[in-house]
Amino acid sequence: MRSKTPKSISLTGRINLIVIVSLAIGLGLVAALFATSLVNARQRLTKEALVREADMLYTSIENFMMVGEAPIVIKFFTEVRRLDTGFILGLFRRNGESAFSDNATIAMVNGNLGQSRFTPRTEPALAIMPPERPYFDAASMAPTQSIFFRWKDGGRTYDRVYRPLLNLPKCTACHGADHTIRGVIDLRTDVTPFLMAQQATIGASTAGFIFMVIALALVIGRFMRSVVVRPVQAIGRVCTAVTEGDFSGRVDVTRSDEVGQLAATVNDMVQGLYERFELTKYVSADTISSITDGQQPKRVTRTLLFSDVRGFTAYTEQHGADAVVSVLNRLIEEQVRIIHGHGGDIDKFVGDEIVAVFSGDGAPMRACLAAGEIRDLAGRASEFDGLVVGVGIATGTVIQGMIGFSRRADFTVIGDPVNVASRLCSVARAGEAMVCDCTFNEMRTLGQTLLVPAITSLRDSPPTRPAPGNSAMSETGSRMTFMGPYRVKLKGKAEEQRVYLLTGADVGQGGPRG
Repeated sequence: MRSKTPKSISLTGRINLIVIVSLAIGLGLVAALFATSLVNARQRLTKEALVREADMLYTSIENFMMVGEAPIVIKFFTEVRRLDTGFILGLFRRNGESAFSDNATIAMVNGNLGQSRFTPRTEPALAIMPPERPYFDAASMAPTQSIFFRWKDGGRTYDRVYRPLLNLPKCTACHGADHTIRGVIDLRTDVTPFLMAQQATIGASTAGFIFMVIALALVIGRFMRSVVVRPVQAIGRVCTAVTEGDFSGRVDVTRSDEVGQLAATVNDMVQGLYERFELTKYVSADTISSITDGQQPKRVTRTLLFSDVRGFTAYTEQHGADAVVSVLNRLIEEQVRIIHGHGGDIDKFVGDEIVAVFSGDGAPMRACLAAGEIRDLAGRASEFDGLVVGVGIATGTVIQGMIGFSRRADFTVIGDPVNVASRLCSVARAGEAMVCDCTFNEMRTLGQTLLVPAITSLRDSPPTRPAPGNSAMSETGSRMTFMGPYRVKLKGKAEEQRVYLLTGADVGQGGPRG
């Protein structure tokens, strides 16, 4: 049964997610750094240009003022505004008033000079917006410094600089020596077109970035599906088929990279598993379990069942090899089905002989139930070209472990009960099942036997099917009927052995199974 795996994102989805996130983070950082660097560079250049322009204006205004040509300054400011350069010029007094809004400066200069050197102006005042505080305050106070800032007005954006106009020693004759800063030059440049172009560039770059990420994700994702995901899926399908018992699948190996090597390794593994699976047909279940449970020899109690075809040697001499193998395989297959049905394990096949081992609770009973069904195959002898089986059963302590050497060994059982079961199988005639005394006693202790006393010798007892009334049921389950005890001389035994002839089995109830 296949184990359930928790639901999660597929490998394809994970690869696509990793690709998209990696590209988004990597390219996004590069694009962000580039855009930030570009914006900062433009702002730095704009600031430097404004500062240079303010310096030049400072020099111009200073020179104009030295000859007392304020009207020239006003005209200069007006002409600069009329030029379509995006620059706006202004000059503030240190108290924040426009320098050319009235005749206060002319009156102050004439007072300092003690004469009416400059004629009051009659032309309209130069219109200028009030200063922006606290930038103006910072520019009009010591220590002197140019203040750069961004300013918005009426939907337009300006980069603006306040440049202090110093009251130099050569200026004190007109403007007095009681202050350091005479005023503040205001220089503005309209950067709205640049910002709009910048936003358009960023928007186009963002769209291009998204498109590039998607395109690269599709290309890389398709590549990853082709070189990784699909081969892995193919490997998964082959492995899934193996878990379901299908060893025919293989992974197409078209490349020699790591994935191709993995596919080739999986193919070799499947072939090896198939070969091992086929070997399980020739190896007992105890042998297979010993691989995980340990192969050290140990003493255990087991019930042994030997079955052997009677007259098989003469049969092989009278029939062809194909016919012999065919009928023998059918007869063995039927016996194996019966033995497995009662929880037995096939230890080995020796020609036409089967050696089976029963272990666990109720092993003697299950072995006798299997023997009873195998015994009843005599009633279907015509299906097996007249061949009939004899069975021998013995129970006792045996040694179970690996017998052989490092390159060829069997996991089997050895001991006296094995020999006894083999000898009883040799003594049993066609259609008979003979049971040793120890097996009978094991079942009698549990109330699983019904004994019919022997009234003849063993060789005079006909191997007939159980007569009506020869089996009975107890409250605890099935009971087997036996005839005996008989005394039999077995090869390798100094004394005669007490044995019993199995005459009936209540296979309808089936008895306890392993």
